[in-house]
Amino acid sequence: MTPSRPIILLSIAVLGLSAAFPQPAPAAAPDQATQLLEQSGIQGGLIVHLGCQDGTLTAALRVNDRYQVHGLDRNFAMIQATRSRLLAKDIYGKVTASRLVGNELPLVDGLVNLLLVEDSQGIDRPEMLRVLAPGGVLLTKTPTGW
Repeated sequence: MTPSRPIILLSIAVLGLSAAFPQPAPAAAPDQATQLLEQSGIQGGLIVHLGCQDGTLTAALRVNDRYQVHGLDRNFAMIQATRSRLLAKDIYGKVTASRLVGNELPLVDGLVNLLLVEDSQGIDRPEMLRVLAPGGVLLTKTPTGW
């Protein structure tokens, strides 16, 4: 027996809707964000997520009002995905994202409390250290963890 036409159309419509809206963050993102914040020891301030990809972890890093989070990535599609995720979670502004251009981070010296480097995006270590605040923390992702 073959499905009737209305069921097929309904299935296509549901599939189309699920592709149009950002999916909820995987459960691992909040756990990973909490673990990274504990590992860093910071208690608030500006977190910059370099190589933010689709913004799943970036969004999860804002665990409370003591943190401001900014994602950076060279890939414009990833920045758009991040912004969509942040808007859907109604946290855009408290968490932001922008496209990285050039070889310098678009931040003033000594501003960042936690710099998470998921992908260096071609930014060298001295440039990363330049933006860290006194007592700021640099965490870099490696094949074995952070």
